[in-house]
Amino acid sequence: MPETKNTFDSISTKYDLINNLISLGGHKRWKHEFVNLLEINGRVLDIATGTGDIAILIQKMHPSTSIIGIDPSHEMLEIAKNKSPKKISFVQGFCEDLPFEDGAFNYITISFGIRNVVSIEKSLNEINRTLSEDGHLLIMEFSKNSSLFIKFLYKVYLNFFIPMVGFLFGKYQEYKYLASSIESFFTMDEMNNIISNHGFKITKNLKFNFGLVTVYVAKKTKA
Repeated sequence: MPETKNTFDSISTKYDLINNLISLGGHKRWKHEFVNLLEINGRVLDIATGTGDIAILIQKMHPSTSIIGIDPSHEMLEIAKNKSPKKISFVQGFCEDLPFEDGAFNYITISFGIRNVVSIEKSLNEINRTLSEDGHLLIMEFSKNSSLFIKFLYKVYLNFFIPMVGFLFGKYQEYKYLASSIESFFTMDEMNNIISNHGFKITKNLKFNFGLVTVYVAKKTKA
């Protein structure tokens, strides 16, 4: 994880701008729909919060919530703190070792972050531990697509477009790494199985961008 942390520290000041460019602005719509999938209330943890977009949206759209954002990157968290309401708390930490009590949260969200953890299994176990008995997990992440045509377009997008945008901002190696982490991630069905095997029941999937971005809504099934 230290390499990933350093990568995100390095790109923190350009992260929001480059996200807009490489998603052609689509990530804003995806995040709004993601946050509105459930009537979020109570205590919320946003994992891999980055510069705080999801935490800020949750607080804006579901103002009765109490929100904590956690991320390994100190530099990203500093940006999040500067652009978010004071009522959101931000903590530096890792998904595999969450510094919270058992059952501390009613909802846990993680947007474009699960593929960057060292261990998805340990992370899901920690998420399960810190969710309340009736808690919900919402994940949004890139995913592979079985269509040959979409696969071809995806390869062009990942291997040329994303690194080139990074290059224009002097961050070629960082965005080359991020592109490779997307390309090597799971299909929707594979990810559904992984989540289901770690104490959750998938209740809904939602696809964006020709199925290259998938949302997983899951409910905790065991303590």
